[in-house]
Amino acid sequence: MKFLKLRSEEGVMAVAAQPQEFSVYPPLFGVRRELRCSPLRRFNFTAGDGSELQLHHTSGGEKGPVIIAPGTAMTALTYCIDTVGTNLVEFLVGEGFDVWLFDWRTSPLLQAHRHPYSLEDVARYDWPSALDEVRRLTGKQRVCVLAHCLSSTCFLLSLLRGYLQPDRIRFFVASQVGLHFQMPVPTTLKIALGADRLAPAGDMIHQKAEESTRELSDRVVSLFSRMLPKSCDNLVCRRHRLTFGELIHHPRVNPATHHLMGDLIPECQVFFLKDVALWSRKGTVLSRADREHFDRISVPIRFISGNENRMFTPGSTAQTYRMLCEKNGEDLYRRTVYEGFGHLDCFVGDGARDALWPDVASDFENA
Repeated sequence: MKFLKLRSEEGVMAVAAQPQEFSVYPPLFGVRRELRCSPLRRFNFTAGDGSELQLHHTSGGEKGPVIIAPGTAMTALTYCIDTVGTNLVEFLVGEGFDVWLFDWRTSPLLQAHRHPYSLEDVARYDWPSALDEVRRLTGKQRVCVLAHCLSSTCFLLSLLRGYLQPDRIRFFVASQVGLHFQMPVPTTLKIALGADRLAPAGDMIHQKAEESTRELSDRVVSLFSRMLPKSCDNLVCRRHRLTFGELIHHPRVNPATHHLMGDLIPECQVFFLKDVALWSRKGTVLSRADREHFDRISVPIRFISGNENRMFTPGSTAQTYRMLCEKNGEDLYRRTVYEGFGHLDCFVGDGARDALWPDVASDFENA
């Protein structure tokens, strides 16, 4: 079953009231091989403001629970793609972890992604509810978390603002972004010039040209994406570059995965992009009040970045890492920059299984 077939004429397919079990996974992006993990079960639950969210669960043993969250405009089922020899879920299951994939309100599977939301909404409502649900379902008091891109920022904000309690976290892996935003020069210039202010907040930007609408944001992306240098033969990548930045380091991504990029990140609400741009101009999501509570982030953290990341440069994790070390001491924190990796390819790219994921598994196991 392809991703788009899950949509109805009114929008995203309604989620079921009871957990669903899938015998073959992932059905969203086509099926090429049988996955080396037990069938995933889908759990529907609500955020603190009533928005519907989802978890998908599979287990390889008693080392978990581990919650894994994706970046903006993605479903966590991206970690299940079968276009790679071993995906992240299969790897963690093979290492004996109890894996929980968390779809926050940005997910294209959720009706919530069609409504305005901010970083604060995710920090206040989504992350606390997800941890409560996993703790309830597993009976475990503490969990490990891997959050990619802006889900990492929201998780840190949730701790910093007191929405999450640090004693519930065994270990946290912050992928590519912390509490500071550093971007390549073209993206920085675009944001500094206020390009986001021209886009209507209610628009949805579609990443497949054939799904583009006549809304202003889609029309602008369609126009300028065709004017960008042709770095690859996938027009979706150029639309992604205009909307978000460079999502993948192309040498790391095989042709089958490259072909899926429009399914993995299909559309995004402009309201959220405006919120991100607002904080990007400041260089940080920290408010004055936040700076009084760094002690709330006294949990073990590994910050990871790809040195080829052209969406959020490695400075995004470096600045947050240094700040926390200064405030809370160096014992709790570590940071690793992986050579030859970019942004999302740290989780869907060739070589990630050997270069990155063993570090994550070791952190979780030894926490």
